[in-house]
Amino acid sequence: MTPSDAATASAATGEAQIGVSLGRAIREARAAKKLSMRALATASDISQPFLSQIESGQTMPSLVTLYRLAKALELSPSALLPTLEEPELVHVSRHDEGVWVPIADNPDSATTRVLSSGTARHATVQEYIVEPGQYMGDWFQSDGELTVYVIEGAINVDIEGHGTWTLAAGDAIAHPGAIRNRWSVHGEGRARMLLSYAFGG
Repeated sequence: MTPSDAATASAATGEAQIGVSLGRAIREARAAKKLSMRALATASDISQPFLSQIESGQTMPSLVTLYRLAKALELSPSALLPTLEEPELVHVSRHDEGVWVPIADNPDSATTRVLSSGTARHATVQEYIVEPGQYMGDWFQSDGELTVYVIEGAINVDIEGHGTWTLAAGDAIAHPGAIRNRWSVHGEGRARMLLSYAFGG
């Protein structure tokens, strides 16, 4: 096995472990709320078979689905994400590492990967890449404080009740996650952003 093959196998194993841990967290939260699988699926606007696949770790939910599940379970999305019991003091994310997942369940959805996460750091940092024409999801809402930094291209940020801002490379915007917000690509080129989600503690 070449180093490249080993890295690919390691990434696949890591993705499977994340899926299993996330599915277990959702299943346990559902049981704690005394919700049936059908009730949670209906509240989250997904099918029961799809929820079954998520809970068993067979598939990874999109970011939108994760938010819907968390809302139905009355939890923060970060409460469902697996964390290390003993977080690394220093964590390095390489450009070719990490699990990329779709933002939404649409086949043409933009993608995101987690660069850093954990209660020890009180924040999650994600990278987003949106190719021209890709779907970026609808309104998002969470707890904590959000900061969006544009690395490449340009985006429009709508913050409900407050306005719309166009951000170019090098621009950033911060706001409470409790205010509904959504992004869209500005112009025809690719957009690449970092989202920092600080949940306090």
